[in-house]
Amino acid sequence: MEINIQSLKSLCFTHSVAGDTEEIIDYLQKRLSELKIKSQITSYGVLVFGNLQNPKIMISAHADEIGFQVIKKNSDGTFMVNNSGHVTPVMLNNNHVYVKSDKGLVEGFFYSKKELGDNKPDHFTEIFLDTLDNDSINIGDFGSYSRVFNSKKDKVIATGLDNKTSVEMILELVEENQSLLKDILFAFVTEEETTYDCIAGLSSLYKPEYALVLDMLPVNQQSPTKAEAIPEMDKGPAILFSMHSYHLHPKLKKLVKKLKSKFQYAFLDIDFPPEPQIVQRNGITKGMNIFLPMLGWHNSCYTMKIKDYVKMKKLVLEISQLLESYK
Repeated sequence: MEINIQSLKSLCFTHSVAGDTEEIIDYLQKRLSELKIKSQITSYGVLVFGNLQNPKIMISAHADEIGFQVIKKNSDGTFMVNNSGHVTPVMLNNNHVYVKSDKGLVEGFFYSKKELGDNKPDHFTEIFLDTLDNDSINIGDFGSYSRVFNSKKDKVIATGLDNKTSVEMILELVEENQSLLKDILFAFVTEEETTYDCIAGLSSLYKPEYALVLDMLPVNQQSPTKAEAIPEMDKGPAILFSMHSYHLHPKLKKLVKKLKSKFQYAFLDIDFPPEPQIVQRNGITKGMNIFLPMLGWHNSCYTMKIKDYVKMKKLVLEISQLLESYK
């Protein structure tokens, strides 16, 4: 149970900015077709496959990532942009990016409009985009961080690992364990970086009893003023026990005690609701977040330890198999 590095690299180089996810959905449909797996797109624009009739379990991963959209051409030929997903001006400032234009990917860079000193840009009006070919850029085009992918036998440092790692994990799990398709609904979500609406719609539409939401968790962004228990790199995946007003469902807490796979506990002090809390709003589904610890946070690059990925893959498979007969 290893990782397919070339497959992960292809995913990371596929355009999937929140609000412009057609390319990643097309790519994933082709990948599933190669595996002889039938899929379809829901009215929410989510790619789903597996048991679409009466699934007991749903396993999801978001395929979208943060980026920006070009909204205005400045008088000097540069561009003003706005966010796509949870990205702020300071995240884009001084970063190498690309724009997906009708003529292909155009490389560019974000600059500040003024001497900022110690002050970070608070508004998108304080930064601007310049590219190698401004004439090829159209208003409404989307872009994100320029792609980089580096790997060794023990780690990956790359752009787009949030959340292409979980997407790759699902692809590998169903390829290696075709029997999972009989009872489980799999979903590649395209609104995680915006509103989470589509995952709420999925739980209401298909009404699974359990939902496993796979994602990454930055473990280097710690605050001395928050009461949190954050996982560590090199110690395997983490299960989210509480965040905001979400607490792990009692039935899932009992299941966790049966696990043979090792995992870390995650208790987060963040003020927006996690996806398990979203899926539980239908009154039927019980949700669990499983995290891969990484370095990075909604920015251009991330670091992932391969052994953490392998351990998480084993954990997800064990939980899935336990839930199939869990009462």
